Amino acid sequence: MATAKIHFKPFFDEVLASESLEKALRNKEKLKVLEILVSVNNTQRQMIRTPYKTRYGKDLEEEIKKAFSGDFEDFLVALLQTPTKLDVTELNRAVKGLGTNEKNLIEILTTRTNEEIEGAKNTYFMTYGKSLEDAISADTSGDFRRLLIVILQAKREESGFADSFKVGTHAAQILKSFDKKNGIEKFDAFKIFATSNGAHIQKVVEEVERQSGKDFQKIVDKELSGDFKNLILSLIETSRNKPRFLANSIHLATKGMGTRDKDLIRILVSRSENDLVIIEHEFQVLFGKPLTQLIKEECKAEYRDGLTMLVKGNTRPQ
Repeated sequence: MATAKIHFKPFFDEVLASESLEKALRNKEKLKVLEILVSVNNTQRQMIRTPYKTRYGKDLEEEIKKAFSGDFEDFLVALLQTPTKLDVTELNRAVKGLGTNEKNLIEILTTRTNEEIEGAKNTYFMTYGKSLEDAISADTSGDFRRLLIVILQAKREESGFADSFKVGTHAAQILKSFDKKNGIEKFDAFKIFATSNGAHIQKVVEEVERQSGKDFQKIVDKELSGDFKNLILSLIETSRNKPRFLANSIHLATKGMGTRDKDLIRILVSRSENDLVIIEHEFQVLFGKPLTQLIKEECKAEYRDGLTMLVKGNTRPQ
């Protein structure tokens, strides 16, 4: 199994790539399809789609769906999406049908930048004819919904500096919100975790612990509950170390009975060409084995090979 570094190929010929793909699809050569799609970056994958349609009068994504099935098909289709379109597809999957997948909503929205959230909002509307905010509002409730709506405004402070003048006030507000007599809603006190940068959030957590003399996790476990609590804890974890949070999400996707392959695919593909190499390092630190070892244990055949090629292709720059 060849492993090529994922990069922008300077002499890439999208017409030639489309011809090679058509031949591989016709012969159902899974490894050949993988080699073509994983060896180039996302931008060049998008470049293949138009010449393929022009040459063969067929949509590449639809042809892949016809040729393959299961997890391997899902992986290839994910590779063909732009990062924004993949987010939009996964956000829609989290809110459509019976029941909401709150865990996936939390994972996606707490790990995206303001720019990425704005892109997802625009693409969601163009794809589904309604706003992402409306879709999420219709499927969630209470303070959890309110905080997700705050995140969707994409106004989080991203400077990286804590506002030392406000840290004490924010910490005091959080502690006061636990006593109804103070008239401070928990939502109003905790909202800063969705609007502040990581450095400020960490300072506020430290100040709450200093003022209360208690561990912040224990405070949250006692005072908050349900999806709102999980969202707050995820905002704190991602502000501290986003790659570690995602490494743990990969672990959770493979823990217990059966692997949640759609979650595994989403995380690995969406973080490729971003911070996957750091996630791989964090996974090794947290769980004492390489991410590729987990893939080998949990996945099979060409699907396993594709995920492995993706992870190995995200090498550190020399």
